[in-house]
Amino acid sequence: MNPQKKFLTGMLVLTIFILAVALSSLYVQMQVSSGNACGCAIPLYLFVPLIGSMGLFIGVLAYYLLSPKFEKPPVDKKQLLAFFERNESIVMKVILENKGEVSQAEIVRQTGLPKVKVFRILHSLKNKGIITKERQKKINMVKLSEGMKKLLL
Repeated sequence: MNPQKKFLTGMLVLTIFILAVALSSLYVQMQVSSGNACGCAIPLYLFVPLIGSMGLFIGVLAYYLLSPKFEKPPVDKKQLLAFFERNESIVMKVILENKGEVSQAEIVRQTGLPKVKVFRILHSLKNKGIITKERQKKINMVKLSEGMKKLLL
């Protein structure tokens, strides 16, 4: 739900609650003025807790609708790549461009780096806990670790 719709929905809920309280208070006041204090459908001693609990419910609902959602700020991938060594950042860029999962052969192809160099870089990244390598038949699949996926993707 976009923020404007969310805000309008929250304000509508609050307005309906205020209207309901005002009308029910008017009804009770009219009953008391006419000398018929017990004439309302809801006994007066139950009316106040009922309106209070409705108010609590509406307040929680309005807070839920109007409060901002706490979302993690997006990570600037260019700044993140600056923390890696030159060749590591090249390899990480390829992994990130492929949504966190790519074959080792594809990394070699896209980077133009020698196979042995890519192997060593991947070994270093794996030791740091940034990636995992899984063997799928004859292909080594390189994946971002779960923590890095949550952070970057």
